[in-house]
Amino acid sequence: MIETYLKSQGLYRVYDGSQPDPNYSGEVMELNLADIKPCVSGPKRPHDRVEVASMQKDFRECLRSPVGFKGFNIDEDHLGGKGKF
Repeated sequence: MIETYLKSQGLYRVYDGSQPDPNYSGEVMELNLADIKPCVSGPKRPHDRVEVASMQKDFRECLRSPVGFKGFNIDEDHLGGKGKF
């Protein structure tokens, strides 16, 4: 199964001299690791990621938002309350 997938993607290589060596562009990509920001997302909607630094703000907005996607419509006076387990 893996071999079939690799061949269909053009990634399969046999090192027995029967194939030409790959020709790479030589283009170098640079990535500054300081520019990368940690994020979280759920399995259901991975494109709706939230930066870790803004998770608290996003969560509080979700609590106040109308019921629906990321919304729970909780009144302001209930947000500071504590529950019993």
